[in-house]
Amino acid sequence: MHIAIVTTELASSNHSSGGLASFSANLARIFRENGHKVSIVLAATKKENIMFDKDIDVYETFIPKSVWGIFDRMAGIGASVTDEEKDEIRRFFMNLYKSRQVRKMIGHIDKKEKIDLVHYCNLGGLSLFADKKIPYVVRLSGFLNVCNGGANQPNGSIEFEDNRLSIRHRLEYFALKRSKYVISPSYLLAETARQSLRIRPTVLESPFVLNRENWDYDIYDSLLREKRYIIHYGSLKYLKGTHIVAKMAHTMLDTHKDMLLVLAGADLEMFDERGRKVKAHELVKAGAGEHSDRVVYAGCLVREQLYPLIQNAQLCLLPSRLENLSNACIEAMAMGRIVIGTDGASFEQLIDDGVSGFLGERDNPQSYLQAVNTALNMSEEEKRKMEEKAAERIKKLAPDVVYRKYMRYYRKVMKHWIK
Repeated sequence: MHIAIVTTELASSNHSSGGLASFSANLARIFRENGHKVSIVLAATKKENIMFDKDIDVYETFIPKSVWGIFDRMAGIGASVTDEEKDEIRRFFMNLYKSRQVRKMIGHIDKKEKIDLVHYCNLGGLSLFADKKIPYVVRLSGFLNVCNGGANQPNGSIEFEDNRLSIRHRLEYFALKRSKYVISPSYLLAETARQSLRIRPTVLESPFVLNRENWDYDIYDSLLREKRYIIHYGSLKYLKGTHIVAKMAHTMLDTHKDMLLVLAGADLEMFDERGRKVKAHELVKAGAGEHSDRVVYAGCLVREQLYPLIQNAQLCLLPSRLENLSNACIEAMAMGRIVIGTDGASFEQLIDDGVSGFLGERDNPQSYLQAVNTALNMSEEEKRKMEEKAAERIKKLAPDVVYRKYMRYYRKVMKHWIK
């Protein structure tokens, strides 16, 4: 089978990676290892020059600077349009352009070697102009009006209906609704799609591959070797609960005086108590007060640099407001680390509270602090059992297990497509 994977992100040795990027890379490798031809179409905004596996073809599409200028002028039409509205209009045209580029690239690849199925991510509405002659599925990675809207605001709502639908969001959801076959990694997103968009995704959990080769220990060795620490990682922002970490920092470090608090990920802007924009790590340091010297920002790392930090952490603190199926959580549990996540944010799909990890109450620092204290006060035997349960859960995401599930689904799609 020749499968084409269309994505906006791809994890590689020269790019730090989020959940979608890791999923795209894992899916491509799993199908290639099972004897399938795999082509990846990376629909980027600018040229990425991705370095990926030699036996997997990567085709990049991007927006030339000349076209950017056209979109800027189109977005600026109308004196009453705000900067935020201009940006939404610009992104709307960018996504239309990307979708057309993807359609052309799929056609180009299909002429070289017939494509049996196309797997799209839903971000950007890249399936909008999908060739109906080629079977395709769309993977639901998230709802941008929620993730970039209320869920990523200090006091915003995580409910779909409470968050404004911009013109680009409407385009994305229109493309999703016209897709007959939709996959969701989490039951949480599938239920939101059912209620808010009237579509019924099939829940297929994402594959996970823990490659222990080529880990880069330089940052771990220089900052953390032989030290005890709790790690919070991913994009540092409200969506990921970094503001909760800031509120916890002083009490947590004051109670556990032998512990460091390590931050790793994109250091985005947040608001301090005075309403000023500050870097996320600065917000956490301020929250730590006199213990700020025990807050370590390790930077935005590629997986090979990040994994040693996760592997040697005492706890992984992930108080996200909302997730799809948290790749950060999966990575940590696969290494046998204890994760403290958020109940009702899809962590409950992975964590059995008190058995394979801990679940805290969303936006409640005291709830997470209680979980931290419980975890750090466990006996070595209790800790060992919890770590074993965590790793055991992630075995259900092993490449051979997930491959069979995806292959059955793809075959069903292709069979029904012909009919």
